[in-house]
Amino acid sequence: MTKFEPNNLEKTYKSFQEEVAINKISLIVENEEKVYQYYDSTGLSNNSTNEAIIMLHGVPGKCQVFYQQIVALTSRGYRVISVEYPPFWTLFSFCQGFHEFLNLLEIEKIHLFGLGFGGYLVMKYFNSTNDKRIKSLILCNSFVSTRSFAKFNKCGGMISWVPVFWLKRKLLKTFPQKNVLLPIAEAIDFMVEIVEKLDYEELASRITMFGYEDEIKDFDFDPKKVTVINSMDSNFVPRKIREKVANKFPNCKYAKIKFGGDFPQLSNPQEINMHLIVHLRNNGWNPDQILLKNQIKLKNNIIEQSNSSATSSSSDNSSDSEQDEIKKKNSFVHQKLIFSQRKEENEDENENEKKKLNRNEHEKEKEKEKEK
Repeated sequence: MTKFEPNNLEKTYKSFQEEVAINKISLIVENEEKVYQYYDSTGLSNNSTNEAIIMLHGVPGKCQVFYQQIVALTSRGYRVISVEYPPFWTLFSFCQGFHEFLNLLEIEKIHLFGLGFGGYLVMKYFNSTNDKRIKSLILCNSFVSTRSFAKFNKCGGMISWVPVFWLKRKLLKTFPQKNVLLPIAEAIDFMVEIVEKLDYEELASRITMFGYEDEIKDFDFDPKKVTVINSMDSNFVPRKIREKVANKFPNCKYAKIKFGGDFPQLSNPQEINMHLIVHLRNNGWNPDQILLKNQIKLKNNIIEQSNSSATSSSSDNSSDSEQDEIKKKNSFVHQKLIFSQRKEENEDENENEKKKLNRNEHEKEKEKEKEK
């Protein structure tokens, strides 16, 4: 039987808050001021400034819900932007505001990742704008129609009279009430705290957009640049509805994860992060190689400095045997790093040789065709 270890979300989130600052952008949409809050964590400043993966949460959420993706992907050199969108009461105004927000970021290449209703907003945005900056889409536990959720917004135009505690209670009732796996329970606790921090306007506007009967129309986007991720144990959105997203993109990459619930980015971050990295690599964005080479160079410099300092200090304070032991340890680490560096260089050389062989074969085929 699989043993599930706790994620310690509270502990890791606190350390994340201490290291990463939240940003704010204010803009005017339909004569109203809208303030976007977001995390912008850049991996390799020289290589990823003009390319970023932008993450959108669902109805219950803030930009903090993707903190584990920010940590994992940034460590590999990716620029990650997790967005908390301000209150919008219509899908049209959301798309208009999001477009202005992206313009202010001044990013040339964008990969959009949407969770739940965030995935629907991602598709709706592209559906209405056909933004050429968007290079790929990742849709997790999402859907292509809100018709089946219209009953969620029974209040209709009366929602402005509903107190905020009633909205929170209504939203929290959609969370699993039965016994769940430990990582999912931790994720639910984390999301409950997020919901408690939402104000009336944030909740009411999201529920209004979510409850509006609408459907994503067919749009011209290469299905091979789309990855659909579904948790097999998701509770809120029925599986049949989520599977329609993959039907919308017949040749997309379809990933099923065994557990994760409604918030797999928190309960099963390792698997979600793996699918995100594979998706970005398949779509031509792979800063890992550059980052690894830079790390090896940095470690080599550190080891050289430690070797020289250890030798000088040990000559004064240590015995000959202690000096020999320090040198052995340092040389072992140094050899290990050189081995990994050579391995990396050999892989690059092999890739180049493969490309040359392919070119030669291609040229030979052309010559044969000419002779014919």
